[in-house]
Formats: sequence, C-alpha cells, structure tokens
Amino acid sequence: MNIRSTRWLLAPIRQHRSLQLVKRHGPSLPYDTAWALITLHTAPDEKLLVHVWARENPDSTPGIHYDRWIDLSEKEQRRRQRWLRRHNRSPIQLLDLEADLILSTGLHVLDWGPPSQPRGPKVPTPQRRPDTKTQA
Repeated sequence: MNIRSTRWLLAPIRQHRSLQLVKRHGPSLPYDTAWALITLHTAPDEKLLVHVWARENPDSTPGIHYDRWIDLSEKEQRRRQRWLRRHNRSPIQLLDLEADLILSTGLHVLDWGPPSQPRGPKVPTPQRRPDTKTQA
C-alpha cells in the first residue's frame, strides 16, 4: 500500500484524535494545530508534511508558547486544575513531542502556562525555639 492510500485510510482516525485533543486542551488550540500535533505524534516521519502545511498557513512565531492563567475564566481555570490533578501535564505535553521538533516544523503552539499561585496574606512560619536545659 502506498503512502497516499495509507493517509487516506487513516484520515478519520487522525481527525478523531485531533478533535479529542482540541476538546481536552480547550478553546485556545485551533483544530489545524491539533491536527499537526497529532500527525507529529502518530507519524513522526511525516514531519515534512507538517512543515509544508505550516509554511502554507503561517501563524505567529514558531515554537511552544504559554498562556496566562490570570486571563482565563474561573470555569476554565477549574477545568484545567482538575485535568492537572489527574494527569500532571497538559494534553499537549502528554503527546511527548520535543520542543525542537515543533520549532523545526514552524508550528505555533499555545500550551497551558503554569497555574497562578493564589495571592493571599503571607502567613509567617513558626520558628523553632532553642532547646533550653534547666539544671535541677
């Protein structure tokens, strides 16, 4: 079977995986970028195909970039917190693609930035008292 036939037969599977990635990642990941990431994950030998697609559809600066949690809605922040508690990494990071590979193809990927730390009053840490020995 030649490569064109293989691509044609596997297209529905790749489309389904791309849609699942968009659903898991959230609204900041376009379908086309998800398709390119899934292609790199499932068939790394098709790097040239992704590179050509990225050149024909230029976006922004190539590479992995991170969004800011502060700019997200509370609902989206909670959804991501639940995901991270369960999986420890973002859906894109679970693909285990090297940053150099993404950069070399020319893709612009907006991944989840680190969760913002809650800003509350600073609680002083209790200091340890020196041991005092009393003589009897």
